[in-house]
Amino acid sequence: MGFKYSISNWIYGDEALETTFQRLKRYGYDGVELMGEPARYDTDEVEALCKQYGLKVLSIAGMYPWPTEERDLSNPREEVRRRAVQYLKDCCDFAVRLEAGVIIVVPSAVGKVLPVGEPRDEEEWLKAYDKEWKLAVESLGEAALYAEKQGVVLAIEPINRYETFLVNTCEQGLRMIQEIGSPAVKLHLDVFHMNIEERDVAQAIRAAKGVLVNLHVADSNRTAVGEGHIDFKAVLQALLDIGYEGMLSLEPLPPVPDPYMAARMKRFMHLWDDYARISIERLKDIEGELRGGESRG
Repeated sequence: MGFKYSISNWIYGDEALETTFQRLKRYGYDGVELMGEPARYDTDEVEALCKQYGLKVLSIAGMYPWPTEERDLSNPREEVRRRAVQYLKDCCDFAVRLEAGVIIVVPSAVGKVLPVGEPRDEEEWLKAYDKEWKLAVESLGEAALYAEKQGVVLAIEPINRYETFLVNTCEQGLRMIQEIGSPAVKLHLDVFHMNIEERDVAQAIRAAKGVLVNLHVADSNRTAVGEGHIDFKAVLQALLDIGYEGMLSLEPLPPVPDPYMAARMKRFMHLWDDYARISIERLKDIEGELRGGESRG
């Protein structure tokens, strides 16, 4: 057994899916993490590409952009939350068709760094935070009931404070999971975000033992593994310590502040192959060393 390696294809913008599959096959990936846009894909085509290239859809990366209000699970407006819950249900159906067992969930939209209404002082902020936390728990609880029936896991992802305000750390993610209380709600961690928010990335991973189901990987500067200062040997050792055998989903991006803009910028396309190759080579080298000298394969 070993880790399963994939790439989250949203980082390639509008690239044709077959081009992405060719890249993943070329560099020895096990599968892909598909962008959570069910209407974008023909599932028959995806299944055919998986068969042709010997890859699997390992997870679904839910997309929660702000300032649009279509997918904000913590929004005070009921109709917004209702649409967000329906989006997750649609992603569950999509995941079932493609036999992908994990959907990544951000409890509040990405880019939303303050509660709705932009509270002006500490008291207002705390009140609004508590309200949106409870609404997110309620929304995810409803979506989890559907996920349980479908046999799909919703994995909460903590995101750094500069991209969202509600769940930033592993500890907060674990608390939300406990409050929801559903076997269909687990944890997804992202090494790039953890490097900003966690005092000790490896210890945070160990704290997630038993509930961690997916891991995003990019270095401290959000580029390829080994191009920043994250200690990936410590990261992988922590994963081995907790018996993790799930996915390492690569998310390296070019050096542009807005990640969604970075994914659309054609001037950085030459980096996509380099980042994919460098990242898996370095991770597999570390994994092989930690598991006892196994070579890359």
